[in-house]
Amino acid sequence: MIKKTGLFILLIMLGLINQQCLKPVDYAQKEQEDIRNFLINNNITVEPTESGLYYIEDEVGTGKQPVTNDTVTINYITYQLSGLVIDTNIESVAIQNDIWQEDRSYTPFSFALGSDMIIKGVNEGISYMREGGKATLVIPSKLAYNDYQPLAFYVELLKVKHDTTSVK
Repeated sequence: MIKKTGLFILLIMLGLINQQCLKPVDYAQKEQEDIRNFLINNNITVEPTESGLYYIEDEVGTGKQPVTNDTVTINYITYQLSGLVIDTNIESVAIQNDIWQEDRSYTPFSFALGSDMIIKGVNEGISYMREGGKATLVIPSKLAYNDYQPLAFYVELLKVKHDTTSVK
């Protein structure tokens, strides 16, 4: 009788442990914790914008401020909040982080601000900058790839060419 009771208790405990292991992960909550930890670990105290973007101005630019459809030219480094660099247009950074690709051109990157081809968080962050400025953007996944993986971008706004087609 004691052996059966002990076995029964053991099976119940294993079941409870298994239940805890199979408990679904709240990815949205984990993402918020990851962002909060990144901000704390990097002594970032700015408040998020209304959309949730954290815009940290590293160096104030003195040139033109872009608006939607302006062509902007930037240097950038994209990294996970863990610090792992995952993309850049700067060759020395690509080499240093072992992501250099032979068939890639490492030159400043130009695009129309507001383009659907660029993630929302980058478009928004650059819209706050002035030519010559540098900023770090902490981007929640809802402004990036909707995969619960927040990103950080270091951006240097090199040039702004105003869109003349929309001027009347």
